[in-house]
Amino acid sequence: MIVAFDIYGTLLDVASLTRALSPYTDRPSEFLTLWRAKQLEYAFMYAAMGKYEPFSSITRRALMYTARRMGVTLTGNEADMLVEAWTMLEPYPDVEALGAIREHRLVALTNGDRDMVDRTLGRTGVGRYLDGAYTSDMAGTFKPSPRIYRLVEEGSLLVSSNPWDIAGAHHAGLRTCYLDRHGLPMEELDVRPTMVVRSLYELHDALRTLTRGSAP
Repeated sequence: MIVAFDIYGTLLDVASLTRALSPYTDRPSEFLTLWRAKQLEYAFMYAAMGKYEPFSSITRRALMYTARRMGVTLTGNEADMLVEAWTMLEPYPDVEALGAIREHRLVALTNGDRDMVDRTLGRTGVGRYLDGAYTSDMAGTFKPSPRIYRLVEEGSLLVSSNPWDIAGAHHAGLRTCYLDRHGLPMEELDVRPTMVVRSLYELHDALRTLTRGSAP
């Protein structure tokens, strides 16, 4: 079975970006919250409008909006360095648990573009657990468009800590595992994930139960 993982917020801790932001603002957590929200908003808007540009470019656009909104002045080089910091996020400690489920084919399924994702998986070390990556440029759109989820075959399982991602994968026909890292409820979209786990350490047993249940 293919087990596909979201990257940002699921395998990698977006909150670790606050250290990169600290030299530029005395409110790094607030800055990051707005930056992340705008990054996702722009991706959703591009998908709805049928437009595409690399996720790294959208991330930079969201950064510049956030800087203007919060009164932070960034040079071009500083903006480039902050966007590049997305390729150096800290993995969550439980990512090591992926080593115990290598009987499945493990892949990334992400809004990141290929160049950004390759650097991210290499620099963070997460790539050693994965057999490949499906990126937004392969679909020419962003989650939650069904086109990106359909890059993986029918019957695959998406693991994500983002409720909106679970909703998108569900409506595209994938099985879903909600990694409830932050105690967030599911979206009010008539979506029930196939399984819910609190950490990746729980995923091994959950997958065994799932595969036993789907066996003939």
